[in-house]
Amino acid sequence: MIKNHLKEWRARQAQRGISKATLARRIRVNRSYVTKMEQGKAVPSLQVALLLAEYFGCTVDELFELEAEKTPEFSHDHMLPNGHLNED
Repeated sequence: MIKNHLKEWRARQAQRGISKATLARRIRVNRSYVTKMEQGKAVPSLQVALLLAEYFGCTVDELFELEAEKTPEFSHDHMLPNGHLNED
C-alpha cells in the first residue's frame, strides 16, 4: 500500500491561497481526483507523481512512501525448483 503526504503538502500551498482546483489544473487532472489521492482512494501514475513533486518543489519520496504489507508466512519447503510456490 502507498501512503501519501499530499494533504499536508497541499495545506501548505492553501495557506498561500493556492486551491485544490489550481493544483488539479497544474497536474492535468480533475479536482475530484486530487481529493481521491488525498484520501488514499487513488494512487497516481508515475507521471502525475512527478508533476506533483515538481509543483510542490519536493521529491516523489517526500510525497509518497510504501507501507509495509503483511504477507502470509510460508515455508520454503513449499517452493518448487523453479521458484514458484506449490499451492497443493
